[in-house]
Amino acid sequence: MNFGIIGFGRIARKFVQAIEATDEGKIYAIGSRSVSMDDPYLKEHPEVKVYKDYEELLNDPQVDAVYIALTHKFHKEWILRSLEHHVPVLSEKPLVLTSTDVDEIQEKVKKTNTLCTEALKTKFNTGYDHLKEDLKRIGNIQTIYANFCSDSLGLPKTSFLFDKEQGGALNDIGSYVLGFILGIHEEEIDKIETERKDIEGINYYFRSKIYFKDGCIATAEGAIDREMDRYAKIVGTKGEIMIPNYNRIIDYTIHWNDATTETKSYPFKGNDMTMQIEDFIDDIKNGNVQSEKHHLEDTKKILEVSEMISA
Repeated sequence: MNFGIIGFGRIARKFVQAIEATDEGKIYAIGSRSVSMDDPYLKEHPEVKVYKDYEELLNDPQVDAVYIALTHKFHKEWILRSLEHHVPVLSEKPLVLTSTDVDEIQEKVKKTNTLCTEALKTKFNTGYDHLKEDLKRIGNIQTIYANFCSDSLGLPKTSFLFDKEQGGALNDIGSYVLGFILGIHEEEIDKIETERKDIEGINYYFRSKIYFKDGCIATAEGAIDREMDRYAKIVGTKGEIMIPNYNRIIDYTIHWNDATTETKSYPFKGNDMTMQIEDFIDDIKNGNVQSEKHHLEDTKKILEVSEMISA
């Protein structure tokens, strides 16, 4: 299946590595306004077409699907344009920046009968599937904690992270933290309490307590101004589960109340993006317009909670 990539920055370069481990996907074309023909990837893959105009890439009849890897504020425009061309879309997270934007995309998906999926890789890996099964073993879930904190202050101030329109911790990594919590605990939310650090309209840090109506309390923490060990912890009435790097689950350990432990390991095929590409390809082949693992309503819920945190 021929993929076109729109945007060729750091995350897109990880995507081209991931697709090599799939059975059917391959990079056919790259749409980039800045890539040089001396780029090492292009020199190594001279068969890959290069378009300076994204619209021309979408007009190429050999393009079966597109992966959008532009910075956040450009996702919506090129998702909609791709759907108008009836080209299935896998877009980097966040899919868009507001919950109402998701409604617009869902309408376009229905009108064009074309697949659109947010690339929230967490939910497409084997370790995540097994974790959800093991949650049933630790009793009623009492608390959940997940963080995604890194120090990005050394980046140039021209980085999209410091752009008021699209930057900040909540916009950039909120999808991982909130997507994980909401994906494993699909209960109604009662209220949210938040501590935030905002400077000149940009969110540098947030720590939110999410109170679910069933009594579970989840804590979501994210930052672009401080480094922390990335992990999630889920506490149930019969034990707790510790998950290092929960956004790309390879292993986790169950700590039972009787002091015994159980460690599970689920190595990736390719890298942590490979299985989401394979799932996306399967959805195209099966004629699906929504991913069962990560529906656009899931994306909308993440953004609605993000908006509650921002309020």
